[in-house]
Amino acid sequence: MDRHQVFATNIFVQDDFLFEETVLQMKNYIQKLWQEKQLLQLHHKAADFNWQTESNLHTKDEFKIFADMVLDTSKEILETLDYAVEDIAITDMWGNVLRKGEVHPPHTHSNNFLSGVYYLYSDKAAGIQFFDPRPSSDVMVPKKTNKTHNNSNLLSFASKTNRAVFFPSWLQHWVPQNISEKNRISIAWNVQLKGEVGEHNEYQSATF
Repeated sequence: MDRHQVFATNIFVQDDFLFEETVLQMKNYIQKLWQEKQLLQLHHKAADFNWQTESNLHTKDEFKIFADMVLDTSKEILETLDYAVEDIAITDMWGNVLRKGEVHPPHTHSNNFLSGVYYLYSDKAAGIQFFDPRPSSDVMVPKKTNKTHNNSNLLSFASKTNRAVFFPSWLQHWVPQNISEKNRISIAWNVQLKGEVGEHNEYQSATF
C-alpha cells in the first residue's frame, strides 16, 4: 500500500543556535529594559503582564548577529521547501518576558510569511504549542496506541535555552502557563517576502 503524507505544515527547530557570548549580550539588553520597566511600575503601582519590548530589536547593534542568523536560516528553509523567492526581510523582532503563572494566549502573526521564537533563557517550563490547522481534524479522535506527530492535534516544543523554532506565520500557537519560578526570556520575529510572489499567468500575483 502506498502512503501519501499530504498538505504538510513545516516547523523547523534548531538547538545551539548561537554562540554563548551573543546569547549573553542579548539577554543583558532585554533584562536591562525589563528592570527599568519594573522600577517604573513600582513608582506608578502598575502591573504589566506578558511584558514585551518594542518590535525593532533587529535594528539594534546587540542583535545584528542574531538577525543575520534568522535571515540566513529563513533563506535555507525557503530553499528546502523549493520556494523561488527574490529576497526576504525581518519586519518585526521583539523580546518577551513571561513570569511565573503567566500565559500567552492563542494567536497568529498576520501579514508575514515566516515567524519564529528563540529562547534566551528558559528551564523548559513554558514551551510553545501549535494547533492543528485543519478545522475538522478533531471531529473524531480514536484512542491512540502511541501518540505521534501524525495522530495529534496539538504539537509541543520545549522552551529550551538557545533553541530556535521557525514556523509559518499563519499557524496558530500559544504558550501555556509558565510553571517555573524563573522568568522565561525569549525573542520573537516575523519575516516577509520581497519581490514578486505568485504567478502572473494565474492572475494571482503580487509584488512586495
